[in-house]
Amino acid sequence: MLTRVQNIFLATKNIEETSQKFSIFFGINPNFIGQSKKLGIDIISFGLNKTNICLISPKHSGAWFEILNNFLKNKGEGIFGINFSSDDFGNDYDNFAKNDLKLSDKIESNFEGNNKDQKKFSFFNILDKTVESLNIIVSNEMDFQLNKENSKNNLSKVNQLVIQTESPESIKDIFEKKLSIRLALDKTFKEWAGRMLFFRLGGVTLEVIEGKDIKQNSKYFGIGWHADNYNKCYNDLLKDGFRLSEIRTGRKKGTLVSTLKEPILNIPTILIGLEE
Repeated sequence: MLTRVQNIFLATKNIEETSQKFSIFFGINPNFIGQSKKLGIDIISFGLNKTNICLISPKHSGAWFEILNNFLKNKGEGIFGINFSSDDFGNDYDNFAKNDLKLSDKIESNFEGNNKDQKKFSFFNILDKTVESLNIIVSNEMDFQLNKENSKNNLSKVNQLVIQTESPESIKDIFEKKLSIRLALDKTFKEWAGRMLFFRLGGVTLEVIEGKDIKQNSKYFGIGWHADNYNKCYNDLLKDGFRLSEIRTGRKKGTLVSTLKEPILNIPTILIGLEE
């Protein structure tokens, strides 16, 4: 079964510069710096709780080189894709195929760290037309060494990843029925004039929003980050030069939120925490 959102891949043209910005934003250093010769990419990863935020950029010919180049050319920098981890990789592949889910072949690859560390993994892509543009891969449990301690860790975890789609029912069919991801809420909100579905996997919410104006396939819209000490995180980010909206009450009772006015890679970004 699928256990968590293991990696979120962010496409960038200048990986070193983007890494420096995220180091300040997260308040931590990268947990992995390297490349994948087979995929044809450079990678710099940051660990937040159970999820890695992986910056990637094209390097040379490889399995992801052309698709990543095309993404940057046509869509610009931003959320490229996500990786669900599986605790029974071969069995899940067979079961998903039996559920009439279109899958790629299984691929074996690895990331080679600059410190000679290697992370080997097997993965496959979900190729169903509804979600193909989201670049969703499923892999075996493959992890970078997560940061265990850091005195200035601004953000503690990924709270939600937002997806916009014209076809919420199709995504519901794939996520809930074929991938067995728990659907926590499916509701049409009159104040936003649209349907919203909230899927939960390993502590991360996949927030699917119906968008009538989306003329192409489903796309990622933004990320919500959780801060354990909200006011301290907010003030530290201001001191570090980030521009934030005023703190306001969140939609969920007892929460505080604010948005980043000039988000890194132009990814709509919201900070979420609990009232103190």
